[in-house]
Amino acid sequence: MSELRERTTADVDTVIGWVPDAAALYRFAGPRLTWPLTAQQMHDSAAAEGATAWVMDVEQRLVGHAQLTRCGDAVRLGRVLIDPTQRGRGLGRRLVASAVERARQQGAVRVDLSVLADNPAARRIYATLGFTPAPVQEASDMIAMTRNL
Repeated sequence: MSELRERTTADVDTVIGWVPDAAALYRFAGPRLTWPLTAQQMHDSAAAEGATAWVMDVEQRLVGHAQLTRCGDAVRLGRVLIDPTQRGRGLGRRLVASAVERARQQGAVRVDLSVLADNPAARRIYATLGFTPAPVQEASDMIAMTRNL
């Protein structure tokens, strides 16, 4: 059974351990965070963006991270990451579905996200959960996606 809960300070070092290099950091956070990733950066970026960071536990083991940021009547989903040793088990899909449900519970009417164009696994997960390409695209290496709730 999986549980989505708010990220605590104790979770941050585990999540940072899933980001082994600058390329992985860019996949996780885009250009806003810098290598090497620190707990202070994670805390400061979430606070500055008014975001709530969530983690997913499976059988009391931390396996995933996602961040939700309120943007008017929508929520922006970002910083989605699964423990590299746990990938390929459907946990990314479960994490995103749980985050979308959390956004719905918060009264959002839409969830928006950006995904790297060269990340087909993530793009497939988002598509299977009802996300479609947004009409306006942000950057050449990113695909903006949206889902109405």
